[in-house]
Amino acid sequence: MVSLVLKVSGKWEYDRYGMLTINYIACLIPFLITQSSQALPAFDGNFRLCIISAAVNGFLYLGGMVMNQINVRRNGAILQSTFARLGVMVPTCLSIFFFGERPSAIQGMGIIMVAAAFLIMNIQKSRTDNSQSPLRPAFSLLFLGMLFGGAADSMLKIFEVYGDLSLDDWFMGLTFLFSAIICLVITIRRKERIGRNEIIIGLFLGIPNYLSSLLLLKSLSTVSAYIAYPTYSVGAILAVTAASIFLFRERISKWSWSGIAVIIPAIILLNL
Repeated sequence: MVSLVLKVSGKWEYDRYGMLTINYIACLIPFLITQSSQALPAFDGNFRLCIISAAVNGFLYLGGMVMNQINVRRNGAILQSTFARLGVMVPTCLSIFFFGERPSAIQGMGIIMVAAAFLIMNIQKSRTDNSQSPLRPAFSLLFLGMLFGGAADSMLKIFEVYGDLSLDDWFMGLTFLFSAIICLVITIRRKERIGRNEIIIGLFLGIPNYLSSLLLLKSLSTVSAYIAYPTYSVGAILAVTAASIFLFRERISKWSWSGIAVIIPAIILLNL
């Protein structure tokens, strides 16, 4: 839904940070609705850890967005997109090396196939993209952007391990609250507007943005991270690809079809 809203609104004129502020505020709407009938949690060690973790996560969420913007301008959209998608491997590797989750040989093959699919789907685009900067790609910026996105996803796993899972709704709600505060400060400093377009796009982005993060967090309590993260990422790619074909009549390159052909068995292997 987030990708489709961005696609539909691509021709609209709006101020980016003003829209993101509304987006993060909108993320709080389902949180406030679900918590309106619940008692406030005790301000104990678990809740303090929840607040600290959410503050770090909120910074990472917005930092990842800023790095995406820098990389699109400096390195072009194709390289930025490729490295951003590979960021899913950061929490996957974190779970394997630090939390003792060990994939089987078959699941390991699935992880390798996921990484290969991400690269295959961008081969032809990288060759023909005219939006690339004439400067040499700054791979340090690309790598930093990948780390920001991957670190934000990793915080979900860290909270699932060390935090109180009964506070997962509060963790996500506070994450977006801190993101909204930081983004609002940037909006004010840059003197960006928050008008009709920013409000409409931000509202339509906010609710699915919140729910996708919350549902991913809840899934980590039932399946291993090396299954949850790659499936979450490639599942989104398949959904957007299908919507682009049937709703927006987009043509898919042979490299994209090759990547999809690798992704489908990779998902199957990850769940064996």
